[in-house]
Amino acid sequence: MNHILTIAASDNSGGAGIQKDIMVAHDWGYHALSAFTGITAQNFTEVFEVVPVNATLLQRQIEVCCEAFPIKAVKIGAICSTENIKAIASCLSRYSYQHVVLDTVIASTSGKTFLDAASLEILKNELFPLADIITPNKPEFEILTNCRISSLDEGISIAKDYVARWNTSILLKGGHFNDATIQEAIVTKDSVYRFERERLLFSNGHGTGCTLSTALACNLGHNLPLKDAYTHASKYLVELYQSY
Repeated sequence: MNHILTIAASDNSGGAGIQKDIMVAHDWGYHALSAFTGITAQNFTEVFEVVPVNATLLQRQIEVCCEAFPIKAVKIGAICSTENIKAIASCLSRYSYQHVVLDTVIASTSGKTFLDAASLEILKNELFPLADIITPNKPEFEILTNCRISSLDEGISIAKDYVARWNTSILLKGGHFNDATIQEAIVTKDSVYRFERERLLFSNGHGTGCTLSTALACNLGHNLPLKDAYTHASKYLVELYQSY
C-alpha cells in the first residue's frame, strides 16, 4: 500500500484542506495519513475562523505517522502558526523525505490570514529548503518576494533568483494572471518548464490549490519526473472540477 502524509488544516466543508487532500490521495491510489495544523470554520465562499493546533500535538501527529508507515510523499498546506512551522521543519529534518510539496497557503481567497509577516520569514528560512517544490499563486509569490508581478515571464525571471535563495523549486500557478489561457511554469535550479491550458470557469473553484499540490505530491511519490508529475496533476484538476 502507498502512503502519503498531508500536513494541513481541517476544512469542515470538505472542499479543501485535509479533507480534500485525502480524497485526492485516494484517487491516486494512496492511503492518506494526516497531521492537523489547525481547525477552521468555513464554507465554499469564506473562512470565518482559524484556530491553530498546539505545536507539540502537531509534532506528535507527524512523528507517529513517520515512525509507523513507509511514506512516499508529503504534502504541506495551511500551517496556521509560527510554532507549527518549526515543528514541521524539525520533523522533516529528522525523517528526510524525498518528495515534499509545500502549498504556500498564506491567506484564504476571502482574506482570512493563516500566517503573519514574521511567520513568513521563518517559513522561507526553515521550511522552504526542506521542500522539493513550493506552489504559490501570483498573490502569494508577490507577498513572499515583495515584488509586483504583471506577467508570468516576470515571475519566472524573479523565481530564477529565489530557487537558489530558498533552495527549492517553484511552481508558479497561473490562475491570477490576466492571460486568455492558463499559463504556468516550474522553475528549478537547472530548468524552466512552461505549460499552457485552456482557461475554464468552474462552478466551484474551492480547493483547487489543495487539489493540485496533493496530486503533484502523489505523482512525485510514484517516482514520475517533476514535469510529468505536474502535467498529470493539472489534467486531473481540470477533469475533477469540470465534474462538479
